[in-house]
Amino acid sequence: MIIENEVHARAGLLGNPSDIYGGKVISFLIREFSARVQLWESPTLTFRLHPVHDKTDFEDLNEFVASVQRHGLYGMQRIIFGAVWRFTQFAKLKGLSLREDNFTLAYETSIPRQTGLGGSSAMIISALQALVKFHDLKPLPSLEMATLALSVETEALGITAGLQDRIVQSVGGMTYMDLSGEEPQYERLDMPSDKAPRFGLAYLAEEHFGALESGRVHARVRALWEDGDQQVRGVMAEVAECAEQGREALLGGDHEKLRRLMDRNFELRRGLFGDEALGEHNIELIQIAREHGLAAKLPGSSGAALILLGESGSDLALAHEYRERGYKFQPITAF
Repeated sequence: MIIENEVHARAGLLGNPSDIYGGKVISFLIREFSARVQLWESPTLTFRLHPVHDKTDFEDLNEFVASVQRHGLYGMQRIIFGAVWRFTQFAKLKGLSLREDNFTLAYETSIPRQTGLGGSSAMIISALQALVKFHDLKPLPSLEMATLALSVETEALGITAGLQDRIVQSVGGMTYMDLSGEEPQYERLDMPSDKAPRFGLAYLAEEHFGALESGRVHARVRALWEDGDQQVRGVMAEVAECAEQGREALLGGDHEKLRRLMDRNFELRRGLFGDEALGEHNIELIQIAREHGLAAKLPGSSGAALILLGESGSDLALAHEYRERGYKFQPITAF
């Protein structure tokens, strides 16, 4: 029997990146993009490296360099290895009994690379959930799964990350998260379909890729935060407040307030990180939306813009503009 598991990309709507700094955020899953794992019993423990994300044969040096530019030096392999390694540590710590049978693990993803949409965490959680099923274990509670997934990146891979991606990808739905206390709190924000906002996503094409990990974007600001820098702490508190107010706006169907909060969130982040850290492409992704009178912000660390769209059908000119400037665009389904 083949075990199949799928976890979707996520978009940070408001409050990010305060989740790394004990803040508050609102995120949702994107139906159009996901990471998928297949796992089945086999004679040996085998990891099937993806022919694109973990390519090992190249026509020439130019193709090799282009692949590293798109996928980094290690691709998805270290994500999968890290997930399986941490899972076995977790099982031993919890006294869980694992099957002695070997397995083969294969993986696929449609989540655009380097767009800050939780592609790594989606793959990690997909692998962890598949492993839980393979070993006939009870499904982990959402928060425990999120914490385990986070430890794969922070402990196994040394990547700076927060719980935002992992909680919403474990819980699902439009999710409000308060990470300011000792125990993270979260709430699904279910709303009538006629009050749900419409979103679009603009993101980088392959020629823009630079193999930049989100942890590197956060490194300088994180160091200042840990040193008690009052400016960093003050701005992060304001960013977190955007999520607090956004919760009320979403539940009340106030899209105008949501628009203002999205723009405010981006400006606070831009002022703190600086244009050089954000990068010219990220800034242009936002500016194009604003030229069309629409609110936009980064849904993750970099590489994409989340756009609050107007009435259905009004985004044709916007899509054309993005494609004319070499970017990709599509409406997305929040769920």
